[in-house]
Amino acid sequence: MIRLFLISGGIFAFAGVLARSLSAHALLTQLNASGKLDNFNLAADYLLVHALALVAIALLGRLAPHPTFFWSGWAFLAGSILFQGTVLIKCFAPMGALGVLTPLGGLFLMLGWLLLAWGGLAARF
Repeated sequence: MIRLFLISGGIFAFAGVLARSLSAHALLTQLNASGKLDNFNLAADYLLVHALALVAIALLGRLAPHPTFFWSGWAFLAGSILFQGTVLIKCFAPMGALGVLTPLGGLFLMLGWLLLAWGGLAARF
């Protein structure tokens, strides 16, 4: 799991930097015209934040292995795919009924932060 969280963190960080770069250059006109620039940038910023969270979870998993940290990592991973992924997709295509995945992803992200805090209380350093 530590390796998965570290690799996912690296991939999400790359995707966040790439998305921010695209929104500032190649996609700027299109995103401005559709009114989706803020949504696209929000998803890119959340990718970057949760990439760092996944890297931290990987390090915590090595330093003070506690199941709650690993559950937090899984919540961040699922939440990032669902929330940031669907927000990015919605910037270019309608999602219809699948749009419900966005708030579900947001719930997973919030759960990840709560689990991280819980793990900080429960783990022995």
